[in-house]
Amino acid sequence: MKSRIVLLSILVIFLHWPVSSPAEPRNPVFALTLPGLEWALEISAPGFDVEKRTLGPRGDSIYLFASSKDTHVIISAFLEKAPRKVTSKECRDFYWSGTKKTPLKKEQIEMYDFGGMAIVEYMVPTFQGRETNQKNLFAYFARDNYRSYIHLSKIRFVSGEEGLFNRILTSVKLNESYNPTAPDLLEFGNLSLFRKDFQGAISYYGKALNLDKHRKSLGRKGWILLVDQLGMSYGLSGDFIRAKETYEWAISQEPENPMFFYNLACAYAEMDKMEDALHNLRLAYKYKGKVLAGQEFPNPRSDSSFKKYLNNKIFMAELQKMN
Repeated sequence: MKSRIVLLSILVIFLHWPVSSPAEPRNPVFALTLPGLEWALEISAPGFDVEKRTLGPRGDSIYLFASSKDTHVIISAFLEKAPRKVTSKECRDFYWSGTKKTPLKKEQIEMYDFGGMAIVEYMVPTFQGRETNQKNLFAYFARDNYRSYIHLSKIRFVSGEEGLFNRILTSVKLNESYNPTAPDLLEFGNLSLFRKDFQGAISYYGKALNLDKHRKSLGRKGWILLVDQLGMSYGLSGDFIRAKETYEWAISQEPENPMFFYNLACAYAEMDKMEDALHNLRLAYKYKGKVLAGQEFPNPRSDSSFKKYLNNKIFMAELQKMN
């Protein structure tokens, strides 16, 4: 289990919020928030799919990318901590100073204020010699020492489609009393785990699990990853009893998940219960083919939880049978 922190670090980067499958309900409201904040910048965008959502490694920035297959509008949004308190116009000046230097030809540039946000609009008529007629709108927002932008874009934009942008822009609001959702808490837990703050991860994962007992906001894949990482956080913190209890409960919910059995075997090995560890390793290998997409079944021979058994003839013989 201990050596799997490297694997989990990769998984944390991969996860940064598990994208919902088409069969799962999509939340039409996207929220940008960070650990420790009591507010969030919310964007209502029905029909959009979140393709990427990334929490920065220091926990002081978050990026979101979403698109609509129906309208072909793309949303990218970013929130970060600034070095000092800023205004929305200062935020626009900061980001636009870099954007305007990009080699893309920009036409019909307009700047104005809307709903507490500083706006820049422009058109990109061509890209690499091809006509694109891309409409771009940047909405800049600031709160205390945090700055943010929302970028709306659409290629082959034609007159009359302004409403596609306006509907999203008018939906943007600051939620002053935001309660983190299960996906938010899962992200914050991933960040804590990445930093090896296991107690912090346990706290965030536990809160996320309480909010999503019925898997409505995380979906099955997100729920499995959440419980798996909660159990591993207990194990990596040295609390193998709680790790064991977590995986035993998880198996009662998902009786054929190989990683639950594998990590339960790790917990037993850490408690010097070799027979129990072998029993659960056998079950892990039995269901090995059911690992989630993006996961890789570990090799017990390189896992520090089983290191003490590598010279044990009984353990190695049983492991050979499993392979």
